[in-house]
Amino acid sequence: MISEINLFSFRRLVAYAAAILIFVPGVRIFAESNTVLYSAYLFFLSFILCFIFMPFLIRIGERLGLVDRPDEKRKRHKRPTALTGGIMIYIAFVATMILNFHFSVEVKAILVSSTIIFLVGLIDDRWGTTATLRLIVQVGAALFLALYGVRVTFVPVWLGGIYVDIIITVIWIIGITNSMNFIDGMDGLAAGSSIIYSLFFAIIGIITKQYYMVSLTIAIAGGCMGFFVYNFRKNKPALVFLGDSGSTFLGFLLASFAILGTWGPSIIDIVIPILIMSVLIFDMSLTTIVRIYTREVRGFGQWLHYTGRDHFHHRLEGLGITRNQATGIFFGVSVCFGVEALAILFASVLVSILILLHTIFTFIIIGTILVLRNNGSHENTVKRNPYSERLEYAQSKEPV
Repeated sequence: MISEINLFSFRRLVAYAAAILIFVPGVRIFAESNTVLYSAYLFFLSFILCFIFMPFLIRIGERLGLVDRPDEKRKRHKRPTALTGGIMIYIAFVATMILNFHFSVEVKAILVSSTIIFLVGLIDDRWGTTATLRLIVQVGAALFLALYGVRVTFVPVWLGGIYVDIIITVIWIIGITNSMNFIDGMDGLAAGSSIIYSLFFAIIGIITKQYYMVSLTIAIAGGCMGFFVYNFRKNKPALVFLGDSGSTFLGFLLASFAILGTWGPSIIDIVIPILIMSVLIFDMSLTTIVRIYTREVRGFGQWLHYTGRDHFHHRLEGLGITRNQATGIFFGVSVCFGVEALAILFASVLVSILILLHTIFTFIIIGTILVLRNNGSHENTVKRNPYSERLEYAQSKEPV
């Protein structure tokens, strides 16, 4: 597969030249004179690192056997595909943050805890892990964030105060982390969504002058873009996948960004991140409700590892459109609600509540239509629970 990548093509030569240029000290000094310019500098730095070194990570993945092998029952790719995309995104993100060298205590906590999530995902990609272990690690990472101040803070003392804040933080982080893993079923979907969410967080961060937030979100957006060009190719199979290491890492970061940021007073502070990631939340909610209702998921372990063609993008396919069109619609809806989040930034509390209610009812209507419409298609309503052999073995040893 690596033979498909010409290391000396025109595009790659341009990337090499850009890499040399971007490390010239004068370029960085010039970029630092303006927030928008410096954001663009960090984006392209992360992008260039990921774009240039991705072919080498693909080769390493193939040689080490860190690949996703075809499975006629549930996987559409035709040949083993490297699972090292998440590794390169992680490297590009961390390298960009180190070179940026602007850290707060909260940023350090996010970097440490997300690294733990990434490493556990990498172990899962190569050898497999149990649902219990993944849950314990995710809860531990979320508690670590809360300990260093990255937690929600809207619950009044008379309702439990900080203790309820921590519980909501843990639930939010676990939910978003696994939601990103769930949608990683179409080429480009998880990475493209992460780019959209991160850029909206960055735009709001620039407007509200939250520069730590801007550096974090821009760095991850650039890395995802560098991966995206290898993962989403028109009429061609992906050259590399994120793997659980990449999808859970991205989900954990996005969940952390949502809590780290200060988006406005009272309810606005809650509504903005929910709107930005509303499609991701909708997909998780829809599949969870349907699977519990149909008794196909009866515990956290099954919820975590369940694989079925009943996600938002799969149901869009059930309407007769192509996979690329389904991905495009997913992106388009995400952008629309991201724009609404920007609007709320300048709105009153009452308008913010009305927009949130509008969003909820819109997704209820969409979800109902998709479920009823796909109900007539056996192909798109049959959900399987095809654990890979390694996960079947692990679950049998330690049920959840």
